[in-house]
Amino acid sequence: MLIRMTKIQMKLAAVAGVLAVFAGSAIASPEPGSTKSAIVVAGSAATDRDALANAHEVAEATGSDLKVVRSSAEQLGVVHMLAARGYDKVVTVGVDRRTAIAPVAGKYPRVRFVAAEANGLSAAISGAV
Repeated sequence: MLIRMTKIQMKLAAVAGVLAVFAGSAIASPEPGSTKSAIVVAGSAATDRDALANAHEVAEATGSDLKVVRSSAEQLGVVHMLAARGYDKVVTVGVDRRTAIAPVAGKYPRVRFVAAEANGLSAAISGAV
């Protein structure tokens, strides 16, 4: 009985160690002084060729991550994921503020959410808005 308990305790300790390694690697901290920004395009802008081309151009020029979503559930999921991953600024185009941003903003007050028009992305991501 004692030997069986020891084996179980050793297995639990090994599993806990593996989980700790994965948990630590899942939260990537940005370099000191750097900011992480993302652009989320949704709604009618997600199917507008000009809006998408502009979003890709701005994302590439600024080093921002770009997410294109179509459903309300995707909007909420992506916005929540970006906040949880430590993004400093999330610029949105066509995202429903009430269903996708408000619940996340309450949980992650340090994240700055900026609503922008597709043709105003460059100013919004640079902070001129």
